[in-house]
Order: sequence, then C-alpha cells, then structure tokens
Amino acid sequence: DIPAQGTEDLWPDEAPFAEVPTLEGPSKPRVDVTNEAESFEALLRVMSGPDVPALYVRSGGLNWISADDKGEPKIHRLNSDNLLSWFAEHVETYAMKPQGRGETRTWVESRQYPSGRTCSAILARERWRLPRLVGVATSPVLRPDGTLCQVPGFDQATGLYLFPRLRTVPTVGPDPSEEQVRKARELLLRMTTDFPWVQQSDRAQYFALTLAPILRPYIKCPTPMGLITATTMGSGKSYLTYLFTELYGMGTLTWPRDASDELRKAITTKLTTTGAPVITFDNVDNGGTLKSPVLADLLTKDYWEDRLLGSNTHVGAPNDRLWLATGNNLRTGGDMARRVLWVRLDADCQNPDQRDGFAIGDFQIWVREHASEVLEALLTLVSGWVAAGAPRRNVRMGGYSEWTSAMAGLLDWAGIPGFMADRAETSIDLDEEAGEWHALLATWYRIYGSTPKPTKEVLMHADVSDEVPLTNRNEKPVPRQFGQWLNARMGRYYGPYRLVRHPGPANGGALWSVSSLDDKR
Repeated sequence: DIPAQGTEDLWPDEAPFAEVPTLEGPSKPRVDVTNEAESFEALLRVMSGPDVPALYVRSGGLNWISADDKGEPKIHRLNSDNLLSWFAEHVETYAMKPQGRGETRTWVESRQYPSGRTCSAILARERWRLPRLVGVATSPVLRPDGTLCQVPGFDQATGLYLFPRLRTVPTVGPDPSEEQVRKARELLLRMTTDFPWVQQSDRAQYFALTLAPILRPYIKCPTPMGLITATTMGSGKSYLTYLFTELYGMGTLTWPRDASDELRKAITTKLTTTGAPVITFDNVDNGGTLKSPVLADLLTKDYWEDRLLGSNTHVGAPNDRLWLATGNNLRTGGDMARRVLWVRLDADCQNPDQRDGFAIGDFQIWVREHASEVLEALLTLVSGWVAAGAPRRNVRMGGYSEWTSAMAGLLDWAGIPGFMADRAETSIDLDEEAGEWHALLATWYRIYGSTPKPTKEVLMHADVSDEVPLTNRNEKPVPRQFGQWLNARMGRYYGPYRLVRHPGPANGGALWSVSSLDDKR
C-alpha cells in the first residue's frame, strides 16, 4: 500500500529530464483514498513511481505513450475526462468504511475512485517530478553531441522516447569504415536508380528528406517542406513516400480548399496526439497550387500553438516533424516558394505505371524486406559524416540555411551530388506567382526598357496587360491596385528582372521601371 506522507521533500526541484521506469508485472499499487488530503499526496507519488506506465510532462500537461491498433506510437494527454479512467486502469484505490455498530463495528476496504476534486487538484499542478517529453522518435536519431540514440525508451539527452518502428533496429558504430560507407551509398543509389528523376538534384533532395528525421535533434532549426511531384500519375510518388512509412511511420492529412481554421486545428491535433515523425498531404489535386498562410507560418516555427480540433482547449507542441506533400504538376504560391524542397519525377512515357524490369524488382516488397538495411545505410552515412567532422557546404535558404548547409555537406561527403543545384530553376518554374511576374516583367522590359512609366500607361499596352495577373475576382487590376501590387514586390528579383520605383510628378503617383541584370554587365 502507498501510505499518506507529509509533503517534506516530496517534490524537490526536478532535473530537466529524469528516467522513469515503465510498469513491470501484473500488480497494481494500492492507495487509500479515505482522507482526501492524504490521498492527493499518495496519488502523486504513485504517478511518478515505477509501478505505473511512465508519465511525462509535455505542453504543460501530463502525457503517456502507447501503441495504437496499427502499432504506431500515440501520445495521450491526461485531462479531466480520462484521469479517472487512468487511475481505474493502473491504480487500485479504496476507502475504509465502517461496518456494524458499537463494539462490533469494524472498518473494511471498499472499492472507491478518487474524488473529482482530487483529480482537479492533480491536474492543476504546474510542477512535476517527471521527465519532460519533447516527442517520439521511431528510429535512432543523432543527439546534439553527435552520438546516436539507439536504445529504445526515454532518452535523457534529447527528451525523445525512442519507439522503434522496425522489429530489427540496426546498431551503427561511431566511426564506420570507408568500405561500410561505400556499401551504404551503393545500397541507397541502387534502391532509387530506376526512378525517373528530372535531375540528379531531385534524387539528392529526396535523400536529404529521408535523412531529416534522424538529424532533427542535431540540426536544431526548421526543416523545409518536401514537395514530391510528377508530370503524370504512376511515376512513383507513392513509392517514394512509402519508404517514409516503412522506416519512420507517417501521418496523413487532406489538403484543404479554403478552410484555414480547420487546417490549423488538424495540424495541432497531429502535433499533440501522434508520434509519427513524418506528416504528408497526400495526392493534392492535379495541377494544384500550395498556397497557405497557415502552412507557411507552420514551416518557420519551432513551436506550434493552437486549439485542438473540436474543442476550445489551447495547447502547444514542438514542430518536430517532416512535412511532405505529393501530387502531379504541383506549384507553389505566396510565401510557400521559399519554404519548400522539390523532388520531381518525369517518366516521359505514355503509361509509366506499366514499366517493369527494375533493378530491385517490386519497390514496396523490396523495402519491406530490406527496411532495416536501408535504415542502417542512412545511419552509417550520418555516423561517418559526424566522424569526419560534420563538414558543411554553405547553401543559403533563409531560415533553413543551417539545415540546407548541413545536408549539402553530408551528401557531398557521402558522394551523392546535386543537392540544391536546381534552386534557381524551380524557384521560377514551379512557383506560380514567380512565373507570372517573371513573364510580366520580361514583357515590360522588352517594350519599355528601363524607362520609368506610370501604372496607367503600363496597363494600357496590350502585350503587358495580357501578362498582368488577375485579381481574386478574375479581373484585371485597376491602376491603383496594380500600384499596390508593385509596391509589395519592389526590389525583388524575378529571374534577372526587378521593379524600381521612381518619384512621380507633384500631383501624380509614382513611376515604375524594370531593371535587368543585363544592364549591369
């Protein structure tokens, strides 16, 4: 039994992380809840002890980890609705009740749950002698000190709970040999040799995405979103994402049309209740444009806060996932262009799904049979790169520059060339807005050169007007609105062109011109 005790030294200042063992054996701890004050203290001791499933502090509340029906890790948050059920499942609580009268009166145990007031008081605590859970890892990960976390369970150094997805978890040493690195590279290249990559940069960027879950604790910065697109169905997009499912586990979301609030809540639910390190928007509409202020905001944040889907509960969680989207002929719009990493496929044939004669046979069957070897190969490259001093190659990509520079260095060291070599090309060809404005400014420059003009005159020229983007009402903008658009894009390059603003006459608006890098040569 757990006796009630005083509060002296019951809750000392906790360390950042503390190992809490999980439940072993069928017996439950017993707590006397007859006295409410004493039972409160006793229940707290049980919740942080070795005789119940380990609890963790996350997003300001208590959580525990279990597997769902598919064996995927799930993070449960204790709240007023399920705390009593948790006690009923893991703790034997009872009260002493009188029986009989007078001299024959005795006290007997009677099954009784903790009171609602006790449960509320427990949930209201702000400090716990429990480990702080950052998240769940489903594969070995690289710690900040450059060592690999490979032992299942809670990892004190990262705050991650390693919940391996694979039955056989490979173990990789800290300094693999050149031969081991060579074999790892050859395995990965052979696995992907038959995909119709547009350029070698697309394959390199795919490998960067597959390495991202392993390196997330080591490279502490946001990760760009991976966009896997093809010119036609059957080119292999689903095969590429299947590898993430097999190695790491993957959550899926449906790309919303116009419901930004629902997207926010769906993202929040995934981040706070699931452990899958990869989340994908699967099969975005053919030719779809990914343009979402909500998603653009998510991709720049280390920590996400919002309300849970279907409730007013405000929660937060680390944005520690790799975000993907798949679809045919995808494009980006708005701020998304600067937040994505492209992986492009072009089979260049009529029925790409009918192709055969692949080097490894059926891709999904091969991956299922060799998943442990593939993960070992990825870990070998990571471990060898760290042993070589973790060399970087400077690749600028805004807030993702630390990640892109590390990935460029790792892939260069591993002998996988091309990472980010297509950046200039994709930033125009696959960004809807950039493509429109590049065409507009090219036509403007061809007609007017660098001569400043008022917006009204520019719009009156038929060739330029044909290239001007439409408003949300599918109409051409009036000069005032067009001027606002120009102000918002002043100084930004679209290919070799950019807008320049000039002072106008005293009683008129500003004048505009287009400059070209060719002018500076």
